[in-house]
Amino acid sequence: MNSEFLINPKLPNKKHDNTVLDQTQEISKPKIDRVFRWFEKEEDELVGEKVISNVNLEHLQKLFGIDSENPMYDCYLVESAEQMNYLQNLLNFELDTESYDYFIECDLAP
Repeated sequence: MNSEFLINPKLPNKKHDNTVLDQTQEISKPKIDRVFRWFEKEEDELVGEKVISNVNLEHLQKLFGIDSENPMYDCYLVESAEQMNYLQNLLNFELDTESYDYFIECDLAP
């Protein structure tokens, strides 16, 4: 049997060549927007939203107690004082927790 047919030395070895895997992973990541949304407590109706363009994923993961492997594509209720203070400062926006529930969500970018 011709061993050149089974193994082509010109092809990258995907098991050991991390650059090939990293490039593939980067391509497959969806383009997303982090969105801050607030809803009326009584009616559960969307009141407003704001795209967060200057947020650091690692910081959000720590702030919400999320594992570093989780890309935070779900919906996360803003409930702790630390989370509220961070978002108020980041967005220059005062939260009214008596009237509204606040969430960090993720949307596919256009």
